[in-house]
Amino acid sequence: MLSCREVEKMVMPYIDEKLGEDELDEFLEHIWSCDSCREELEIYYTVFEGLRQLDSGIGVFDITGALEESMELAWLKVRAAKLRRVVRYAVETLCATGVLTVLILQIRIWYQSGFLG
Repeated sequence: MLSCREVEKMVMPYIDEKLGEDELDEFLEHIWSCDSCREELEIYYTVFEGLRQLDSGIGVFDITGALEESMELAWLKVRAAKLRRVVRYAVETLCATGVLTVLILQIRIWYQSGFLG
């Protein structure tokens, strides 16, 4: 679990969407459990998102709602990354099992044909 100090250093990379999937997962877990860090995130997000909207001329006027949406999308990103890891592990396991099976069958064919024995 990250400390509050580590999370505070990750606030700006979070706002700029520069956190990796594992960092994002740890960051969000801490933010959900620590009211102080969540408040810090809300302050930074409000200021920087407000400035961004002023610069672009697009105003949402619901910056708190935008933060909630941002966090929800971040959670979806984390869940998708975990699902990709599980699927990749399953595919790699199936491929390794298939290669091993083919190898065993080939050795059996060689043995029965007298090539090995």
